[in-house]
Amino acid sequence: MNGEIADVVEQICDAVCTVVDEDKTTDDRGAINEQRDDHHDDNRKDTPVSQIVTLTTNQPTLINISDINTDITYPWKIHAIVTCIYPKRSFTNSHGAGEISNWDLTDQSSSITLVAFNLNSYMMSEKLVKNQMYEFVNLTIKSADEMYKTLPHPYQLVCTNATCAIEIERLFDLQENTYNFTPLSQMNTLPLNSIVDVEVRVLRDFGVSTGMKNDRMWTRRDIHVEQNGHHIGMSLWNEHARSVKTSMILSRIQFKNVKISWFDGIRSLVTLANTQMNIIRD
Repeated sequence: MNGEIADVVEQICDAVCTVVDEDKTTDDRGAINEQRDDHHDDNRKDTPVSQIVTLTTNQPTLINISDINTDITYPWKIHAIVTCIYPKRSFTNSHGAGEISNWDLTDQSSSITLVAFNLNSYMMSEKLVKNQMYEFVNLTIKSADEMYKTLPHPYQLVCTNATCAIEIERLFDLQENTYNFTPLSQMNTLPLNSIVDVEVRVLRDFGVSTGMKNDRMWTRRDIHVEQNGHHIGMSLWNEHARSVKTSMILSRIQFKNVKISWFDGIRSLVTLANTQMNIIRD
């Protein structure tokens, strides 16, 4: 009888010890978890806020237009003012007929061309207003075609079906034109289709001519310009051709964004839709 009682007591003691061990294990696990939480909190305290935001929100990074290139590997956006709207053009290729629209976008660092095709061309044309600022996201970056480029920037932006342009409050005012003049003596050494700024004096004014092409009226004015003994022909198109009602002979003019072209076997300069012309009054 005494042996049976001893066995029962031993079983009860073993059960109590097991419960105690389990409670201790539970407490140990809780302590370990607390240590892990504390370590995690310490790590979060040591992590820069910018990294935490990037990891959790993956928001596009605001960049300058001057920094745009095809090596960018993260989501990005720009804030830019529409400074030029080009006439819409039509084209035909193996896929059929289409349309293309171009705009100049400018921030405090530089300017770049925005291009949109077909439906995107229509939608952006309805939305973008000259001199208004927008936030642009989900644009494609590509190298600018030397034949068609109208700005010095080596890249251009292309709209996609995901592109979004949100009108925002104007965050800065554009500074007055800053020129990066290229001497006429370099016109024969620079690549064709380069975009340059020049300051010249008009020696001859051959007058204004008009005509039609692709159902569009055009106006052209050919002038002969000079700088420090170096000469070149120049063609002013449309509003630039019509802007001066009298003879331009002996006028000293600053041009921003003119293209080095090829005409009648020689190099010449031509104005573009975004060319800015300033007649210097002596």
